[in-house]
Amino acid sequence: DYQLNEYSDFEIREQQARLNTLYDDFSKKYGLINSTANERAFRDDNAYHLLSSLEILDEDGKLQRKADMFTKRTIKQKAQITSVDTASEALAVSISEKARVDMPFMEQLTGKSEEQLVNDLKGVIFRNPQNNQWETADEYLSGNVRGKLEFAKKAAEVFDEDLSVNIAALEKAMPKPLEASEIDVRLGATWLDTDIIKQFMIE
Repeated sequence: DYQLNEYSDFEIREQQARLNTLYDDFSKKYGLINSTANERAFRDDNAYHLLSSLEILDEDGKLQRKADMFTKRTIKQKAQITSVDTASEALAVSISEKARVDMPFMEQLTGKSEEQLVNDLKGVIFRNPQNNQWETADEYLSGNVRGKLEFAKKAAEVFDEDLSVNIAALEKAMPKPLEASEIDVRLGATWLDTDIIKQFMIE
């Protein structure tokens, strides 16, 4: 809690000294937290696994050293990123913090316009004409690629949009159609209509 709430180093060292004293007193009386007897005693305590992580044991189950928490800062508050230099860094921050391609946020981080960002990230992000949202290549070039390609071609014709980058990337990502010999249908499959099975038997 002291580390999470960014208390001073002095206050954290005080708490570490207190933790060391509490641990040493306990281990003198009852032995290692990870000992069989203590494991039994703490069996119903949900925090036992957290407690047992205070000890780093060797291969023989003997105490090698105390965990870093006794002497070091092990938790730091996440530093908020307010600016980056490149479009790719802005994209990484946007995915990390917003879980999506957030153009206004990326513009704010870089000071670049949307047009500059799009130009820098060509082939890395795509505007999906189905929802008018920017998406990463991983997201846009997966799933129902055929459906996305058909939609992009129609959108390009109807709205006279330049979707040539989208179309080229979708065509490249298109999986090879299966040959008839590669398709295996098991009789009794739940998706197979019984009329088709009857027709197969008759033929």
